[in-house]
Amino acid sequence: MSKKRNKRQDKKPDFLADLNAGILDDLTERGRISNAAGLAGELTELEEVTDICGLRFNGYLAKIETKRPSGIIDEVAVAFTEAAVDRGKTGDGLRLENYFLPGSRLLISGRQQALKDFKSGKVLVFILAEYIGLSPKAMLQNDIALMGELAYKPTYRETPRGKRISDIFVKVENVLTGTSCYIPCICWQENADEVAGWLPGDKVKLLGRCQSREYMIVVFFFFKQKTAYEISVSFIKKIGEDGNV
Repeated sequence: MSKKRNKRQDKKPDFLADLNAGILDDLTERGRISNAAGLAGELTELEEVTDICGLRFNGYLAKIETKRPSGIIDEVAVAFTEAAVDRGKTGDGLRLENYFLPGSRLLISGRQQALKDFKSGKVLVFILAEYIGLSPKAMLQNDIALMGELAYKPTYRETPRGKRISDIFVKVENVLTGTSCYIPCICWQENADEVAGWLPGDKVKLLGRCQSREYMIVVFFFFKQKTAYEISVSFIKKIGEDGNV
């Protein structure tokens, strides 16, 4: 028996990676879609807007809460127009705020986006919904699948608790402007180690979830709490020039 065959037999199966790869293939329809978001959670805020980060947008901006298996709650921003709303059989004629009530469970599909407000300097990381509707019995969902290029060199670091992290930005199409936007993503442990050596322009595909993460900064000797909105990556691979992993 050859050494190569022995190595294949000794390699332990990675069931979680296989599962994540399968979910990624399903969300992207095996690579035909480069940006897919699926979300189900509880509505906490709903606001009618005429712009997003200074860009004209006649629609709504919502905040959705979805719970991780650990019990931690993530807050996700969702933008949508009236055309994306499924009003079912009972919502016709109602104002949207009287149909989508706080605490309602909503099912959402769309694309992950990011926009910078040049006045405030803040970046809004959000899902641009192509479908949004009431779904009281929907299981909680928070899946983001992206295929794009690394915009910058990954930033690698280790936390005081020993967690290894790589921060990356994935360049995808900005649906609202027709240009590009940069999605902040965070990779952990083995994924962080692998990604750390990649270069700007490398094509990647990844699966993750929308994450809201609180952290502290010091401003004039006082601690200030801030929230980072990003994609927490569970599976990531580099794509070759031929489109294969």
